[in-house]
Order: sequence, then structure tokens, then C-alpha cells
Amino acid sequence: MTTHPVWDAPSRFIHWCFPVGVGLMWWTGETGRMELHSYVAYVLLTLVTTRLALGFVGSYHSRFRNFVVGPAGIVAYLREGGQFVGHNPLGALSTLALLLLVLAQGISGLFSVDDVSFDGPLAYAFDGRFIDVATEWHDTNWSILQLLVFMHLGAITWYQWRKRQPMVQTMWRGQSADRVSEHAPVNPGRAVGIAVFVALCLWLAITWAPEAPSYY
Repeated sequence: MTTHPVWDAPSRFIHWCFPVGVGLMWWTGETGRMELHSYVAYVLLTLVTTRLALGFVGSYHSRFRNFVVGPAGIVAYLREGGQFVGHNPLGALSTLALLLLVLAQGISGLFSVDDVSFDGPLAYAFDGRFIDVATEWHDTNWSILQLLVFMHLGAITWYQWRKRQPMVQTMWRGQSADRVSEHAPVNPGRAVGIAVFVALCLWLAITWAPEAPSYY
């Protein structure tokens, strides 16, 4: 039987961009480098949207229907354990939650205003009606995201060193000795095309967004 990587190149690339990008977002936000903060946010928004799209049209193990399970599947895993080629049920939950939180962080940032050094590029697109909600959620969501990141890192550490599962190596190389896929990955050009389309849409939205009204 021909074997293939569990995680294709686009999924791995996007995965490893997240810790770098989230770290840069924290650093630029804490040090007031808001222009760089914005550029990193645009890249992360493009990547997370692309990854979510690949959850429907990407390679086999990147598609949500092939690793996200319902409550019964999660309970069964907690009781009985088991080996999974792709994400296990808890890893699936963590992955989905992290993707949605990164997406929410990016979107809320587009509409946020901090009254000091930053106006989101879309903050005044709807007459400023969403500024307060978006700004508050941007702060709250960041706290939730930090908590989930630490939980995710803790889980990886547990599986990597306690249970002796090569989680990091598998995500870096796409496969390990006992984790390979029988499904061929889709053409990487699909991910590139999605990313270019998303980046273009984001650029157009930012370019055509209205400036702040004079009374702000």
C-alpha cells in the first residue's frame, strides 16, 4: 500500500506560522509597534481563513469531517483511549477552538479602536457601530486565546514526553513511523489559491474602508 504524509505541506506550514504569529502579535501589542502588529494580523487572518477553508476542501486528514467528532466520540475516547492517525477527539476540539479564536481575534482587531495608538482599518466601515463591542471582544478573546494556547502546549508536552508519542516530529515532517496516511494529499496549489483570494479580499476591504469621521 502506498503511504502518504498525515499532514500535507500547507497544513504544516500554516500550523507552524501560528505560534510565530501569535508570539509576534503579543510582542508588538505590548511594545506599541502597532503598524507591525497590523501586518502580522493580516497574515494570520489570511492563514487562519485558508486553514478553515482547507477544513472543507483540503487533504483527507485536514478536513473537519474526518477528525471532528461529537460528544459521544469524545466520551468514548476519554474512557477507552485509542490510536488515531490524525487528530484524536480532544486534539480535534483544541484545533477547532484555536482556529476560531485566532479568527475572532483578527476580525475583532479590524474593527477595534484603543483611543491611543490604533484604529482598526475597518473600524468606521459601519459608522463605528461595532467599535465598542469589537474592542471589548478583542481584549476578552485574547485572554481566552492565551489560556487555550497554554492548555494546548501542556497537552502536547504530555503526549510528547509522558506518552512517548512524537507529536512535534509528526507535525514537522508530516508523518512518523506509525502515523502515515493511505490518502494522497490534494494539490498544494489549492491552498495557495485560497490564500491569494483571501489576501486580495482583505486588501480590497482595507483599501476601500472609510476614514474616521472628523468628530473622532
